[in-house]
Amino acid sequence: MAVFNKNSLSQVSGFDNPILAGELVWNQKTFWNLTLKNSTDGSAVDLTGATLDAQIVRRILSNVQDTRHGLTFDLADYNPAPAAVPLTISNIDETAGTCTLVIDAATWSLLSSDSELEINSSAPAGFSGRIKISFPTNGATPADDMIVFLLFIVRSDGVVKS
Repeated sequence: MAVFNKNSLSQVSGFDNPILAGELVWNQKTFWNLTLKNSTDGSAVDLTGATLDAQIVRRILSNVQDTRHGLTFDLADYNPAPAAVPLTISNIDETAGTCTLVIDAATWSLLSSDSELEINSSAPAGFSGRIKISFPTNGATPADDMIVFLLFIVRSDGVVKS
């Protein structure tokens, strides 16, 4: 599993925003169980009435280097921009503030012949995006959105490649 350099993560999320980042293998299915907690007292964030949405979009990675401080790279948009890919959020427990983010590689439209999936690629396939949790107005508290940024690098496992 790759360790990302803090400066590389900051390209996506800024300096103090939450981010979920990882290196995935092409055609891998996985999930993350997420628990949202209040930073003040550690209590669960109540998701009652909130709308959860997650999307990723294909990005260009360049200047990928493995340094002693983690993986560094430059991230850029494709031109023309590809359509965002919706991700599934399931197992929502509103009062416990928990949910599951599901990664299903079949929805990413990566082809096994994609040059960015070569085992020796110096510019692997990349995706960035976000989970957006939209809280409705509650009494005197106005509507609010919480964003968790997403960053995934997708590589070949060197075994399955057409």
